Amino acid sequence: MKIFFFLFFLSSCSSAILKGLPREGKTTYAYSDESGSFRFVRESKKIDKKLVTRTQLIDTKGSQAKALEKSIIVSQIGSIKSKNKRLITVRPLASEFTVWLEGKKYLSKMKINSASKSMTVTLDSPEPKWQGTTEIKFPRGKYFCFFSQIPECLYHNYLLVLATENQTQQFDFYVVWDSYPYVQDQLTKVGKNLFASASIKFDGEIKGQYRYNVEVEGQMIFYQFTKSFDLVKVAWVSQGITIAPPGEEIVEDE
Repeated sequence: MKIFFFLFFLSSCSSAILKGLPREGKTTYAYSDESGSFRFVRESKKIDKKLVTRTQLIDTKGSQAKALEKSIIVSQIGSIKSKNKRLITVRPLASEFTVWLEGKKYLSKMKINSASKSMTVTLDSPEPKWQGTTEIKFPRGKYFCFFSQIPECLYHNYLLVLATENQTQQFDFYVVWDSYPYVQDQLTKVGKNLFASASIKFDGEIKGQYRYNVEVEGQMIFYQFTKSFDLVKVAWVSQGITIAPPGEEIVEDE
């Protein structure tokens, strides 16, 4: 399979019609993990054929709210050839991730380098091992999604619809860890690389909403959507991470 750059053509036309239409704008969730409970804000919108997603993890304890993590993700909207038609798709373009650890700022910036078929990664942190710029080659694959943009990326790459219509099949893609390399230090068993092979499979309908199982690095992450593909809940069971509307709990099995 050729690397996806060779298949990508910037175009807003496609013969495939996506079902549903996720709303753009900002949504606030309750976020919890082993360290406590926080506020999580996601915002997604399309700007000039680009898909832009912003996230913020906020500590609301104390007299003032404090950002613990924040990211901005940009992907290019275009199309790929598929037999006798063209399908709308997105490809990673750039990202910026910031995390504060023990009061110190750690930054990771990424930008696609189409000429070398690689991602340029620039790190800035208090630790020498996480400083400087490197080029990391893309693996061979068709679909690539920044981790923080998985809901929008899977929708625009038609994988949510395909998984819903073919419920016994799984569909492969690659996760690009926009929080690389800090995520590998904060979480367990998520590998050591920028890219991780992943798959999505339909997991059932719960209270009129669709749930999907995204498997990455052997771990299952459950994403729950409305039938218009608005993100409702996320459960990363092995990491103890849950994201849900404020006041609601995630049910892992129903």
